[in-house]
Amino acid sequence: MRASEKQRGFLVVLVGPGGAGKNAILDALIQRMGGLQKLVTATTRAPRAGESEGRDHYFVTREQFEQWRDEGRLLEHTEVTPGKFYGIVREKVDAALNNGIDLIGDIEVHGAEALMAAYPGDVVPIFVTVADTPEAALPILRQRMLQRGDDAELVQQRLNSALDIEFPFAERTAGSVQVIINSDGQMENSIRHIQTIILRERERHGRLS
Repeated sequence: MRASEKQRGFLVVLVGPGGAGKNAILDALIQRMGGLQKLVTATTRAPRAGESEGRDHYFVTREQFEQWRDEGRLLEHTEVTPGKFYGIVREKVDAALNNGIDLIGDIEVHGAEALMAAYPGDVVPIFVTVADTPEAALPILRQRMLQRGDDAELVQQRLNSALDIEFPFAERTAGSVQVIINSDGQMENSIRHIQTIILRERERHGRLS
């Protein structure tokens, strides 16, 4: 049975270019806020050191992933690198929302749009960037990614994606997607801003915690 509107959870979807700090913000919010859980995706890649099933990803074989896809159990799916697929499992999202659990995920644009279409009214999309314009953001993003040790070729791929995919998403959704400017030295302010957004959304749903 579907939970009432008062009990139903919602999805906080962080979208933005690589290097904007989405994962750091996500981790901090989960630590600080009760009832907020990570939106866990399925993947065909092997677990990395320190990763665990159901916490970081649902680790499945390619055959199982393709079966889920063909059965319509994936809200969206993408091949991030050759042979490595990721997807959002519909039944996992449904179960969390129907049990009043709020989810938060660092989701690429295609996945964010799929969630917004599948759960109208349940998604709180937030675009995280580092400056007001793409021209101002790109050198900051480049510097951040290089400083954390990302490969130069990968950095360029992510910058190209920022120009071709992430920033155009922000432009076409202006007015419906909230924007957070996570500039250097502003991480704490960004976390608090999104925390306030979540608390307001809970209040809108009739939940004050």
